[in-house]
Amino acid sequence: MTRDTQKIKKLGLRKLFRPSPSKGKKEVAKANLLLLQKLATTKEQKDILQRIEDETIPTVRDAWIEYFFKITKQSQGKGN
Repeated sequence: MTRDTQKIKKLGLRKLFRPSPSKGKKEVAKANLLLLQKLATTKEQKDILQRIEDETIPTVRDAWIEYFFKITKQSQGKGN
């Protein structure tokens, strides 16, 4: 095997194990926020969504998202 053939083979394996992302992070975040907006029915949920949108620290944002789901689950449980 020549050096060029080995390089091509390695590049093919890299693509297999490191696929390129199909969407940018911002596009995914916008799509996720749109889905969350559909779930938000109360003023409290909408306020939390605003905090999620404005938050720049990823770990804090994740905490707000978890809290949003907790509140949403509780409000849906009351409706049954």
